[in-house]
Amino acid sequence: MESKPIIIRHIGQLLTMSGPGPNDAFACISHAALVVEKGLVVWAGADSGLPSQYQGIEIDGGGALVTPGLVDAHTHLIYAGHRAHEVRMRAQGRSYLEILQAGGGILSTVEKTRGASDQELLAATRKRLNHGLLSGTTTFEIKSGYDLTVDGELRLLRLINQLREEGPWRVIPTALAAHAVPPEFFGRPADYLRHLEREYLPKISPLAEVVDIFCEPGVFSLDDSRHYLQAAQARGLQVKLHVDELADGKGAWLAAAIGAQSADHCALTSGEAYGAMARAGVAAVILPGTARYLDHGHMANARAMLDHGGWVAIASDGNPGSSPTDSLGQLLPWAASWLKLTPEEVWTGVTRGGAQALRILQAGRLVAGAPADFILWDAEHYAYPTYYYGSNLVREVYVGGRRVAANRPEVI
Repeated sequence: MESKPIIIRHIGQLLTMSGPGPNDAFACISHAALVVEKGLVVWAGADSGLPSQYQGIEIDGGGALVTPGLVDAHTHLIYAGHRAHEVRMRAQGRSYLEILQAGGGILSTVEKTRGASDQELLAATRKRLNHGLLSGTTTFEIKSGYDLTVDGELRLLRLINQLREEGPWRVIPTALAAHAVPPEFFGRPADYLRHLEREYLPKISPLAEVVDIFCEPGVFSLDDSRHYLQAAQARGLQVKLHVDELADGKGAWLAAAIGAQSADHCALTSGEAYGAMARAGVAAVILPGTARYLDHGHMANARAMLDHGGWVAIASDGNPGSSPTDSLGQLLPWAASWLKLTPEEVWTGVTRGGAQALRILQAGRLVAGAPADFILWDAEHYAYPTYYYGSNLVREVYVGGRRVAANRPEVI
């Protein structure tokens, strides 16, 4: 890290995202400058008003758009193998259940992940993190969940923490042993959760602060999910839920009732439930790529959450089956189109909204005292990355004031 301040000048537009709430977090300064020292933002404002006291290493922004690093609040990036062969099966009209019965689906990833070495899992996840970083994500939540045994899930959390220490990315681990019912407990989801309560929850706290569950009819019921999450809360852990992806199972209401950090997916959540979440301070993490990739025919009503004054995060759900991506940045145009959000709302969702969902409140904005995680985009206006698809518009990526990635396409 440089000992002298770093001063980025001649920024075309600087998104500080410094507003107070979900509907007014967006803030933009034109013809701006940004000053970074010791990994933190120390000043942001108009280039013409840059105080003379700041002397250091100057970087010419060249009129580029500069934004906070993206905060991806929902990923499953630690796993082995892939499920590319399922594309053919889906094209043939096979349902998720039929694919599962044919040896595909989540349990095929569980089998591959259980059989992979630590080094194989680290290398695969590291590659995904690098791809995400190059597309503008600087903070990644990563869930465990592809082993479904106590020892294996704890191993995944340890590996996530190892990657967290490596950097240059920022990683937030989440404990998701309750991702699915493993083969050893087939047909006995309540027994599996009781097993996790006894053998898993007591061992989590050194490795993760948040526990997640797939609360969905046919997987883990509302009552069983409540019991499990309250057991986690009794141990001082925070909680969040996958809810209402395949049916309105009332999981969003549960999230509001128990004070979860977030309810994620929310594809079929009712407007009333969004209101309950907003009043309880529960963020809605919307995963548009998943809904479209699976072609379920329904998309989360992000507008309802915003109308209730709640925080909306937009995340990638990067995983091997229902959202095979590691790039939140590539989803910006689709989030705008599919969710019918304005550019300002999309930027809020991938920065401040994600930070709110993860309870890392200084992330996702560029104000004095915030981490100096920012992106230089090959764009002059903030609407452009929410409009132009198919190309990576990220020019440079900075984490803690240090340039950690750059895209340099060849000019022919």
